[in-house]
Amino acid sequence: MANQDVASMVQGSGAYASPRQEVIIHRTVRDVGGANWPVLTRTNYGEWAVLMKVKLHARKLWRAIEEGTEDEEEDCAAMEAILSAVPRKAKAQQLRREYEALAFRDGEAVEDFSLRLQSLVSQLAAHGVTITYEEVVAKYLRVVPPKYAQIGLSIETLIDMSTLTIEDMTRRLRAVDDRVETALPAASYY
Repeated sequence: MANQDVASMVQGSGAYASPRQEVIIHRTVRDVGGANWPVLTRTNYGEWAVLMKVKLHARKLWRAIEEGTEDEEEDCAAMEAILSAVPRKAKAQQLRREYEALAFRDGEAVEDFSLRLQSLVSQLAAHGVTITYEEVVAKYLRVVPPKYAQIGLSIETLIDMSTLTIEDMTRRLRAVDDRVETALPAASYY
């Protein structure tokens, strides 16, 4: 049932129709749902990989895995297949490792880091892992680049961490960037 042409006739619909008032609707349906994807475990990788490859080939999704594709629908279907096959607990562990290793990239803006951090925290929550705002803010402060170290230390010592959010941290660190940017043009005249 990979590709099927489905034609149906609708009587008197008022749309463009033949003289007998029949409308022919043609639609191509590709069956990608209802797949019983094999679940990956610690001991079955070889068998799982072969089964996934066969099932993805059968649904014409293997190209999206091996080469990548511009077709967003095909890409999402392939991603859904793989994520369905990975146990929720394993995905949560992988996200937790990503969270622990998360750090600012060279030259990364505080807004961009904040979005990455929020996205990761949301994904963790979707997988049943709860991280408090206080833990997230503490993580944020642990990984700030050296140019924010002083403001980070001030925040840790002067502000109640349990009242801060990611947005508060981003706003405070962004204020440092704004001050530096406005101070530079004035300093360059001397």
